[in-house]
Amino acid sequence: MRLRKPFLIFWPQYFDVKKTRGEGRRLPQNLAIDKITVKEIATAAKRLGYSVQIEQGLKYPREWWGTAGRVLVDTKGKKKSKILNEIAKEIRKTRG
Repeated sequence: MRLRKPFLIFWPQYFDVKKTRGEGRRLPQNLAIDKITVKEIATAAKRLGYSVQIEQGLKYPREWWGTAGRVLVDTKGKKKSKILNEIAKEIRKTRG
């Protein structure tokens, strides 16, 4: 079993504009993103200077039928909510 101690888990559902808060979205509607991928989340986190690992084929617990995967980010002790906002802003900036 792999140790996840310094890493926080980020699922694409946290960023999805089509999800409600009850369905797993963690961002405000104005920062949420349409059609987000694991690779986009990982790329944005790398640009912000975090170390990243992608785990493909894993299922979000609230959507056990999908296989989007997840991203593990070493946040260096920062809060998850702050990192979520930073990553969302970086993705919006790169999408234009």
